[in-house]
Amino acid sequence: MFIRKLFKVGDKAKWLALELLIVFIGVYMAFLFQQYGENKKLQKEKDKVLTSLKLELEEFRTGFPRFSVFQKEKTDEWDSLFAIEEVGDYYNWRYYEPQYNIRIIEYALNQEGTDVINFEIYDELSKLHARIKQLEFAERKMTAFGENYRLIPASLPKNSTERTIMNAENRFTFYKFIEAAKSRTRSLRDVARESAELLIMVNQELGPEKTRQADMLLLRKYVEADVEIDFVKEVFLEFFPQYSTKEFDEEVRKIQQAL
Repeated sequence: MFIRKLFKVGDKAKWLALELLIVFIGVYMAFLFQQYGENKKLQKEKDKVLTSLKLELEEFRTGFPRFSVFQKEKTDEWDSLFAIEEVGDYYNWRYYEPQYNIRIIEYALNQEGTDVINFEIYDELSKLHARIKQLEFAERKMTAFGENYRLIPASLPKNSTERTIMNAENRFTFYKFIEAAKSRTRSLRDVARESAELLIMVNQELGPEKTRQADMLLLRKYVEADVEIDFVKEVFLEFFPQYSTKEFDEEVRKIQQAL
């Protein structure tokens, strides 16, 4: 109907209408191309952030359970010493900051209100970030208590008042150190658990193919860092049961050949 009407009007009006139609189509096509380019750029940024976030979270998921077990064993040992009125070697424990790489977590949190990180992931990341800060606080307290240990001179008589006071102060500081260590144990366990839950969401956003690519990037990172292969294999097969021993061996061989 529009075309028929177009040919009923004068030549000038027809050409004007045609030019307007061409301009409209051109503007619309330019808008579509621009939108397509922006969507591709956004998807590329989203994939980059999610992949980097996955690698960061995997370190917490795979490493922190062992850290937590070791810290629990040490805490139980210290509790036993405290129960018989002895003081452990807590003065040797130091945590120098920054202990943990959370650069990508903090970058992702700065994407609030964008399409790079959805609200569900942002919300869980906020909780995880707070948990990591609690962990760092516990380590900061352990370091401070360790530094507060008072070395008792051997020349002080065993029954002297000064030695008694220093022993009491060291024992009280040791108690506070143990409590901070218990907090660290809980935080390590919680960070590992919350990272595992977050990774389910991140993997869903990435999709199977990009998730596998990120898993292989993590494996490459461990191999290139010259970590003992048997240990890497143990950790990888424990936390990535979707890959067979054969797949692991083949991928390691490829990585080693490329080095």
